[in-house]
Amino acid sequence: MKSNLLITFTALSLLAFSGINYAQAPALGTCSQFELFTSTGAVSNTGLSHVTGNVGTNGGSSTGFGNVNGVMHDNDGASALAAADLTLAYNQLNATVPTFFPAPLLGNGQILNAGVYYISSPATLNLNLTLDGQNNPAAVFIIQIDGAFSTNALSRVILVNGALACNVFWMVEGLVSMGPGSSM
Repeated sequence: MKSNLLITFTALSLLAFSGINYAQAPALGTCSQFELFTSTGAVSNTGLSHVTGNVGTNGGSSTGFGNVNGVMHDNDGASALAAADLTLAYNQLNATVPTFFPAPLLGNGQILNAGVYYISSPATLNLNLTLDGQNNPAAVFIIQIDGAFSTNALSRVILVNGALACNVFWMVEGLVSMGPGSSM
């Protein structure tokens, strides 16, 4: 009897709160070993950048990186595994239903709480964008951009109130271009 009540209560609870969106972090597998990775195309850098972690591609080459505290993986076994894992993570992120639809200009002091955000066009980050975890270290932020993404010079993503970088996911359907002094 207790078991049936628990199942009934759980089902009713899920129905009662079905309007609440709980974003879940995708399983990254071997992709988590990379700071920058693409399964198609090249990864390139111009100017001064400092990357802490591995950089690579499974469908091109990595060029212009002078200060990488990690390993460059271009079309090798590690990049092949990461490409397969990236496909799984991409499919999971792509299946996530957005509930927030911000304007294509992000930042300028804007504060976002945990959730799934969708921008239907190219987007730009200007000045500061704050991601507020609201004292929940499990808060997940998914930003889906249907187009290119660029950052203006000195723009920053700031994590506050328990927001963790490992729970922030950017899904960009185009070129990513970061301006000088950007910090994400």
